[in-house]
Amino acid sequence: MKKRIVCACIIALVTGMTAGCAGKAGNGADADNPTVIEIETYYNGAAKIALDELVEEFNDTVGDEKGIFVKASSSGDMGELFQNLENELEKEEEDRDLPDIFSCYGSNAMEFEEEGLLADLDDYFTKDELDEYVDEYIEEGRIGKDKPLVVFPIAKSTEVMTINKTDWDKFALETGSDLRQLSTWEGLADTAEAFYEWSGGKALFGRDAYANYMLAGAHQLGEDMFEVKDGKVAIQMDRDVMKKLWDNYYVPYVNGYYTSIGRFRSDDMKTGDLIVAIGSSSGGSYYAQEVTVGDNDPYPIETMVMPVPNFEGAEAVVTQQGAGMAVVKSEKEKEEAAATFLKWFTDVDANSRFSMASSYLPVKKSANDMELLEKIVKENNIEWNDIVRDTIEVAFEECNTYDLYTMTPFKGSDSCRYIIEDSLQKKAAADRETVVEQLGAGKSQEEAVSGLLTEENFEIWYNELSTQLKEAVQS
Repeated sequence: MKKRIVCACIIALVTGMTAGCAGKAGNGADADNPTVIEIETYYNGAAKIALDELVEEFNDTVGDEKGIFVKASSSGDMGELFQNLENELEKEEEDRDLPDIFSCYGSNAMEFEEEGLLADLDDYFTKDELDEYVDEYIEEGRIGKDKPLVVFPIAKSTEVMTINKTDWDKFALETGSDLRQLSTWEGLADTAEAFYEWSGGKALFGRDAYANYMLAGAHQLGEDMFEVKDGKVAIQMDRDVMKKLWDNYYVPYVNGYYTSIGRFRSDDMKTGDLIVAIGSSSGGSYYAQEVTVGDNDPYPIETMVMPVPNFEGAEAVVTQQGAGMAVVKSEKEKEEAAATFLKWFTDVDANSRFSMASSYLPVKKSANDMELLEKIVKENNIEWNDIVRDTIEVAFEECNTYDLYTMTPFKGSDSCRYIIEDSLQKKAAADRETVVEQLGAGKSQEEAVSGLLTEENFEIWYNELSTQLKEAVQS
């Protein structure tokens, strides 16, 4: 990670800030020599713009008053940020150049916490202050043996279902299909089959983050795939649970009822390759508003947002995701300044404005309310996309009524997640190609899939996944 220096223009700005407040600022900070806090994120696009604007606002208000100057930068993407952090971690302590605050997940924070590099934010937040945040968000940030709060929630996301209602209505009018059928995985699979037959062989549905389906699905069906206790990990792969996950994803996929073509399913929505998709709520600004099929002219669509499906008869579960912020351990003045910024940034007003700009969800309980959000929109003359608004509203509904699931981090948890992410999806995609080849050779749909929809094929996948996960945990 390149050495950070505060450029001359920032020094000039900081110096200029002292004109109206000579001497000491709040909390004992020196306004003539402000505490500079460097933040490194992976944000880009709307999220980066929103963060930059709020950092500037903080510097001009609370930062000016308390003698704190925040400088935010982005590594460009999540992978690059985490690789940069890992590179610094491998250096000798005296050579490390870490930011004061950085974006991370619990799995990324584990190694830093084990080396004693992260500040315990319990030291800077009272119990009453922490009680204002969604409980699951705070608990997710407690990493390590004694569960110190080392990853602070600043913005979260979940998953939502988007529907190209314009083309759905054509299908529903002729078949009598009802959107309520999409509320369960079983109903979705049946509806996708009906759509395939009605459309002459087109897929209805696709999803991003296949690991979320597997992990949250197993949790919903009564058994977490990984049980972490006293630092030890036990893999739990109940055969019936895994078979249910297989039947409601692999089976419809190899039949052609589900698909994945572009990098994200929102891309496949835009090309008309599917009309129902599941993706992150933070991607609301990227959802399709028009469809372009082949070389044809684009046509506008109405996009509808719904909660993710659940298994029939099971308690509703949705994935909780989104990186938090870790504060690097340093002198108390730096840590306190970092905590001051995090408190300001996650307060209802600032955090809600960030949410509306980026499609992320605010982290305080009181902020997860559409009436409050719409009041802030009106007071600040904010213009927001209708799809973003609908996405946030559905995400609020899920977060307030569903069980929020997140994978407990452990040594090797990232490797396990990557294995789960690829396992079922890659097999489904490869086997679908085999089916397409056989269909092209003149076989019927039933003949083309018959050799794949067997107990033996499931057992092969099940055993391979189990072996891969055991090796990842033991390595």
